[in-house]
Amino acid sequence: MRGRPGAPPALLAFVLLLLPLLTTSAGTAAAAGLSRLTLPDGASLAAEVMISADERHHGLTGRASLAEDRLMLFAYPDDGVHHVWMKGCLFAIDVAWIDAGGTVLAVLEALPPCPREPCPIYGPEIDSRYFVEGVAGWLKARGVAVGTRIGVGPVREGPVREGP
Repeated sequence: MRGRPGAPPALLAFVLLLLPLLTTSAGTAAAAGLSRLTLPDGASLAAEVMISADERHHGLTGRASLAEDRLMLFAYPDDGVHHVWMKGCLFAIDVAWIDAGGTVLAVLEALPPCPREPCPIYGPEIDSRYFVEGVAGWLKARGVAVGTRIGVGPVREGPVREGP
């Protein structure tokens, strides 16, 4: 009796096409992990952490929303000038740029989605280690302003598929 030689080529091709969608959230890059951010108002919110260049490039692209108690932290290995591009973002966001010690260096509020190119690029021309994105209004609601501090907790490794 002969055993089955393996999956048919068409099935294998189909699985390979679906694999990226199974490992990401809403067809975008999954976060490298989850951290907790301690905000000036004392709240401790979960933050999806984007560490790799691919994760940082995709960010909120294609996401319908982000829960009001959830943030996205873009982490870089070194200080540098880091900008935000709203291409593919479907809702307005607030952004805070933070140094390695947690001090907020700059903020921008209610950056609008960009439905089609060309999309503007936003951000200060200053070195930062991180920036944090959240739904428009989170900065004021949580008391985040230039000079305040945001505590960045340890990153729990692994793909994050929580939230909208």
